[in-house]
Amino acid sequence: MTGIDAKGYLAGWLQGLTSMYLADIGAIPDEKWTATYGGCTRPASDITADAISLLHWTTAAMTTGVPDMSDGDTMELLKAACSTKAGASTEFSSAVEGFSTALANASDETLGQIVTPPWQMDAPLFMIAQIAVSHVWYHDGQLNYIQCLLGDDKIHWMGG
Repeated sequence: MTGIDAKGYLAGWLQGLTSMYLADIGAIPDEKWTATYGGCTRPASDITADAISLLHWTTAAMTTGVPDMSDGDTMELLKAACSTKAGASTEFSSAVEGFSTALANASDETLGQIVTPPWQMDAPLFMIAQIAVSHVWYHDGQLNYIQCLLGDDKIHWMGG
């Protein structure tokens, strides 16, 4: 028996999530893409920028080393790029492609390195890669909730 292809499985799951996320971006009305609810929620555009930011951070950590994102400029640039649904979809797809390539090319030694992610809890880089993919799923759930707040109860990534 051969070992489990953990990198392949993780990349495959991210590809599945990508289809889901892009369908859910498309399901939010254009005029609601940057709307907030209850005076304190983040808009779908910012939620998407946040999902992308961790993909970018992890991609950089796998390729060039742990990036410093403390300046806040990166997030502001991502929010601007995601201010439209088309921009968000393009930026998201690009981030997924970069992450997937970096993951496929990362050595076991690189993925085993202990790194300090933005939330300051040291972990092996492969664990952070798993969190980055789960982070996409988490934010897709938020897009689904926004859809429900707007009266849309369909599961768009299942063809609904």
